[in-house]
Amino acid sequence: MTHSSPTSSEPVQLRREFRLNGIVQGVGFRPFVYGLALSHRLTGYVLNDANGVTIGVQGSPAQLADFAHELRELAPPLSRIDSFSERALPLDDDPDFDGTFHIRASQQQSAATVAISPDQGMCKACARDIANSADRHHRYPFTNCTHCGPRYSIIRRLPYDRPHTAMAGFAMCPNCARAYEDPLDRRYHAQPVSCPDCGPQLTWRGGEGLALAKREQALQAAARALQEGALIAVKGMGGYHLMCDARSEQAVARLRVLKRRARKPLAVMMGSLEEARLHVEGGEAEWQLLGSQPRPITLLRKRPSAELPPSTVPLAEGIAPGIPYLGVMLPYTPLHQLLLEACAMPLVATSANARGSPILIQCEAVVSELGAQIDGILDHNRPILHPCDDSLVQWAGGRQQSLRLARGYAPCTPSLKTAIGQPVLAVGAQQKNQLALAFGRQRIYSPYIGDLHSLPMQQHFEQTLDTFRTLYDLKPSTLVSDCHPGYLSHQWAKAYCATEGTTHLEVQHHHAHLLGVMAEHDITGPVLGFAFDGIGLGDDGTLWGGELLIADVKGFERVAHLKPFRLIGGEQAIREPVRQLLGLLFESHTSDEIGALDLPVISQMPAERLANLHQLWRLGRNAPYTSSMGRLFDAVVVLLGLVDEPDYEGEAGLLLEAAALRLAPDAKPWPLHFELIEQASGPLLIDWASLVAELLRQRNEVPVANLAAGFIRAIVELIAQLAERFPTYPVVLGGGVFQNRVLMDQLVPRLEVAGRKTLTSQTLPLNDGGIAAGQLWFAIHHLAEPGPTALPAVSES
Repeated sequence: MTHSSPTSSEPVQLRREFRLNGIVQGVGFRPFVYGLALSHRLTGYVLNDANGVTIGVQGSPAQLADFAHELRELAPPLSRIDSFSERALPLDDDPDFDGTFHIRASQQQSAATVAISPDQGMCKACARDIANSADRHHRYPFTNCTHCGPRYSIIRRLPYDRPHTAMAGFAMCPNCARAYEDPLDRRYHAQPVSCPDCGPQLTWRGGEGLALAKREQALQAAARALQEGALIAVKGMGGYHLMCDARSEQAVARLRVLKRRARKPLAVMMGSLEEARLHVEGGEAEWQLLGSQPRPITLLRKRPSAELPPSTVPLAEGIAPGIPYLGVMLPYTPLHQLLLEACAMPLVATSANARGSPILIQCEAVVSELGAQIDGILDHNRPILHPCDDSLVQWAGGRQQSLRLARGYAPCTPSLKTAIGQPVLAVGAQQKNQLALAFGRQRIYSPYIGDLHSLPMQQHFEQTLDTFRTLYDLKPSTLVSDCHPGYLSHQWAKAYCATEGTTHLEVQHHHAHLLGVMAEHDITGPVLGFAFDGIGLGDDGTLWGGELLIADVKGFERVAHLKPFRLIGGEQAIREPVRQLLGLLFESHTSDEIGALDLPVISQMPAERLANLHQLWRLGRNAPYTSSMGRLFDAVVVLLGLVDEPDYEGEAGLLLEAAALRLAPDAKPWPLHFELIEQASGPLLIDWASLVAELLRQRNEVPVANLAAGFIRAIVELIAQLAERFPTYPVVLGGGVFQNRVLMDQLVPRLEVAGRKTLTSQTLPLNDGGIAAGQLWFAIHHLAEPGPTALPAVSES
């Protein structure tokens, strides 16, 4: 649509072209530019292309200066300008300058660089529309505008225009077409724009897939089923959820059987912040995080049932058994909002896929995998092109912490200060896999993919990679992976480079953890990096995980590490943490002495099995050494009798947190400490022997809460003590151990009070989800300045 603009009275006229790159498509940028140009009485045009937004304007010097300033300062809230260039245009006969300002059709170019916006939660204006009986979007489950709705999950190619999305098959009605074409309308070029007359529609299906009801009747049928205790699948923005009444122990138990998830916490979707406050508690920053537009799952402390108002039905204990936190999210689509309002109760909302499988995005797959075990499917006909999980965040150490980077946040597209000369792909880790790419001045972190232990997940990994390679027409010339030869991501990168003749770089796992934090803060080091996690292959062939490194973007020096102990049975020890405890105890006890310790988890073990495990330990047969702090956590949790066999990764740490949080207000953590041992040559040794011995002595004399709190406090003091030895470096914390909120809430203030600059990831996950970002940061600087590492000499105070 073209609107005439008044002729400027300024005698001097100039023309300028502005080029903007970043998140500038699908976020209302062109109508913003249009309105800004009209307000400054400028003529010209604005258009989308594969690299961003291009603007040509004519006006007086003062008008152009004001326009350029406001272009940066007043940009739409979901946009992000990464680069901004300006050049003069000649005042010649150009049909684009016809005395008006208009929006030109998008241009397709061969090399795309524009940043893809993540899917966005429903905005307040659309929430008002669906609640307004006079609005044509009243109760329409797919209402959206330029400020909200799906982006990544529906895009086929760039630039981001309707023909290039999953909405291409929905012809707009006259009302939607008018809104779509009017630059002054909130829905101007909102690519998923639609209404009840022309857009996607709901269908209620039986478990076998047969359609039973449509539109509003489908929504009401689903709500009634949930109120009656049913277990249903609901198609959302990036995949299908399994949903049930969050107050029903029976419904939750049934869901757990279906998911084969005995104790792993389930997320709960609540209708409002007010409802959430009834069940969980948090600080103001946590409430803001929960209510922010990305609508992440936010981990919040459970509110004691005794504090619930008399009229409030408590949530089922089976949702998050034994742990102090509850994952809560607010509705992020109109469909979820309408469903929650119709049900009038909180709903469990967990992904419908089986463990080790990708997110389900097609009804046929839901019917095939779950149909006989669920009571219905609330389906719709807007295709999901790219699956996207729910993001998971928490507040720890006085800052936001991402545990899973996905819907609302990813694709995450931070720019580079300096362009790189060739495309780079980082393929991440084996667990919590995410991809990272860089080209020009653009970095892209993919949404969370998952653990690459199954063939379907490996295919999901390749499909996600193909999505970004296709969108950006990329053929990476350098690939970077973890050093571990057993990682699927490593094997894939190695095979690709052998086939394509491209460069393959490898980065040590814990170095990559620290580099991921450094990448988020755009620093190159050197830093004092604590990399505490489960396990990763070390440079000496052992399994690291409790490391202190002096690191920069080129390399690292290992200056301290946890005293190694054996993982009896290798990966089997991770599934049976009693083997990890035995790996510690066999260092200083005989089998008979261990049998006499009166530890239930060991005393229940047949003597022959204990002897066999000792034999494996003694021979070192499938019993690799590890320096892992995460595995030490597991062993301590077993020693304290908190768990025998964990149901999910990270359960041991959460149970230890739960125990520590039970510490009475007037009680103190039991004094425990690590010892630092100087070695004649090599790094400091962090010895756990006296700490474990004290736990063994006190386990029946001191409350578990005091011992658990004491163990966490010992790690805080260890880190503070080591930091004092190396006072000249900023401190970087990386690895999954630092997801422990009790630890971080003590550690960060402890370091900052001592005057130490302390860096953690806030957008990127501290766990293995941040590994790809670290790999990419290494490759970017390896390509920019090839050569050996040149770390300064390590000095201790």
